[in-house]
Amino acid sequence: MPKTKAKPEAQLTRRKEAQQERSRQKVELILSVTRDLLSEGPAHKVTTIGIAERAGISIGSLYRFFPNKESIFYELFRRWLEDTLHVLDEVQAGLTDEHSAEHCVDAFLQALTEPKLNSIQNWKLRLAMGTSPELVALEEQHLRDVMIRIQTLQRRFGAPPPSELELELMLLQNEVTLRCLYSLSAMQHSPNRDKLYDLCRKLLLLIYDYPSWDALGTPSIPPAEA
Repeated sequence: MPKTKAKPEAQLTRRKEAQQERSRQKVELILSVTRDLLSEGPAHKVTTIGIAERAGISIGSLYRFFPNKESIFYELFRRWLEDTLHVLDEVQAGLTDEHSAEHCVDAFLQALTEPKLNSIQNWKLRLAMGTSPELVALEEQHLRDVMIRIQTLQRRFGAPPPSELELELMLLQNEVTLRCLYSLSAMQHSPNRDKLYDLCRKLLLLIYDYPSWDALGTPSIPPAEA
């Protein structure tokens, strides 16, 4: 099969910045409708025609601002990235050396589980980031920026892993954190949500305190039956 030609970066930028209030409202409507459609099904089923129909606008009106659905995904994820980094920076600024590990994890977890950041719609959007090379690049930037902030936070309340293991363990820590956040978003309205939150809190306290891992020991594996 022939290779798909990568789309140029220009195709993922908005065609036109909304200057008037009516135009800004239309842009926000397009973004809101796209998030709703992402929460209802997979990204590949979201189309510009479907977005325009749900928004009650013409396809030409949509194309005045966004050249394709990937450019809408790009704008949505860019905003989510900015909001996430802003929240992490606020958490960092509010912590002092006197704060305990438990306080740091609580501040971190409470901030990132706010519905605005940790919604099913946003997670569906994250899954859509593999639809073009430019979206993949933005997702990689998101991972780098978040990991840098988490690494800084970790150094404030726990001992970091040895330098030769740091990158690999940071990736592990990030994946555990993401799974916790995803699970909490999926159980937002569950009666067991508070129990899951407490379990995630304990798990993050463990995963970011590398020296405590030794206390876990090595699990014994029963011999296989003959």
